[in-house]
Amino acid sequence: MMELDWLEDFVALSSAGVFAKAADARNISQSAFTRRIKNLEYWVGTPLFDRSVHPVTLTQAGESFRPVALDMINTLNTARAEARGLARREDAVLDFAALHTLAISYFPRWLNRISGAIGPIRTRVVAENFSGCVEAILSGSSDFMLCYHHHTVPMIADDARYPSIRIAEDRMIAVSCPGLDGQPRFTLDGTDTIPLLCYTRDSFLGKMTNQIIDRAGLRARCDFLYENSVGEALKSACVEGLGIAWLPMAAVERELSEGRLIRVSTEAAENPISIRLYRSMERSRREVERFWSYASSL
Repeated sequence: MMELDWLEDFVALSSAGVFAKAADARNISQSAFTRRIKNLEYWVGTPLFDRSVHPVTLTQAGESFRPVALDMINTLNTARAEARGLARREDAVLDFAALHTLAISYFPRWLNRISGAIGPIRTRVVAENFSGCVEAILSGSSDFMLCYHHHTVPMIADDARYPSIRIAEDRMIAVSCPGLDGQPRFTLDGTDTIPLLCYTRDSFLGKMTNQIIDRAGLRARCDFLYENSVGEALKSACVEGLGIAWLPMAAVERELSEGRLIRVSTEAAENPISIRLYRSMERSRREVERFWSYASSL
């Protein structure tokens, strides 16, 4: 018998393209994830993924099955919520999937600005990694997705069903805590080793950081000390004096103004990034359209 989990696994792998990454997004072991994908393919009766390439891609059958899977997930989730008496009024709450850093450092301030103009907005925010955010909007469980963007990192394919708008500009900067003399404890200058606090390599901010390090010729001096996929965790480690981290400027504004962190990068060792809001056209309703219209006008 086919299970809902299999369909959600299928959508996760079709977005991530890598079994390990998709399994992590689904919070199960890779072996269990692989077994469930095989079970789904057995149930369908044909391979859904081409495993001869990396990242894996959908077969022709997989491409045909994907919209069916998304519709089934959405229908089953709605039916389950209604059966449990948990379904909300259709226009009552806006659902967002947001990258962890944006959910913490940007979303509340941005939402307050919009609420001040159009009135109170009832929202539900789920903080996720990039794969989780993509899965949430593609599966129909979120109205909006809030993510960073840079032209060098692939995002959702250009699809009229998931348009996006740029809502803010940000910048990846390197920061260090101050030493006893008030100067940065660690710097990018000179030839000293750089104690590096970094994101996972496959994350968006991890890719941005690696681009900067390679472009600035700092790779040979970097000494990996700590890795975390959540920017707020890296910021805390940096404040505690463990090393240097590249963080979005909006995420460290308070620490910079209070002197708990110091900017140690020049323009050559930084990267501009933007913040984009994606929406699902399949979840159109009055509150969604009102919010999208105002956000697009800013």
